[in-house]
Amino acid sequence: MREETNRIDESHRKELLKFLLVKTAAVRQGIKPAELLRVRHCYSGVNAEGLRVCLYRSDIYCILGLDYVELNVQEDSSLVLFYNPHALAATLTEARNARWLARMGYPADTSQGGEAVLLQRMLAHLVDRAAECELPHEVGVFIGYPLKDVAGFMQRIPATPVHHGAWRVYGGADESLRRMRLYANAEANAAQVLDRSRGVEEFINAISARKAS
Repeated sequence: MREETNRIDESHRKELLKFLLVKTAAVRQGIKPAELLRVRHCYSGVNAEGLRVCLYRSDIYCILGLDYVELNVQEDSSLVLFYNPHALAATLTEARNARWLARMGYPADTSQGGEAVLLQRMLAHLVDRAAECELPHEVGVFIGYPLKDVAGFMQRIPATPVHHGAWRVYGGADESLRRMRLYANAEANAAQVLDRSRGVEEFINAISARKAS
């Protein structure tokens, strides 16, 4: 069965992975620290020879080439956090985020191994939290939501009305809307690049060349 993945041509591979490629583009570029997505264990279709093929979860991770942790594994799909190590470390160690996460039990000491080791410890704690409650709300900080919006949602305070918001906004809307536009523009640009690309590798190379400074 695994040999079936070898018969998938580049155009077909691109179509099977289109959603994941676009949704993780901002992470690849360092614009967004992480993205939380549900990944099917098999993306299936029919190739040019009329044979049914399947792109398996392990193949998908390999093709995307991003760092990831699985937060919830079910029979047919997994909830996966794809992340950019540098952008995520910067987000989680930002003073306000770090203090807030520490109050929730996340590690905060960088003296043993520095930020890279701390990041892995924080991700391990997030995985443990996901085992307890399936989707811990503080994951919003990991995926680049403003802390005020994550904390406001968890505290159940009245939300700030915004039109077509990607998430619920609490308090002032300016920073939240700025990030929404930033992430949405990255996805829109990625979709255009993907349409022009002949295959997945060409797309990844083009997006990687646009990494945020």
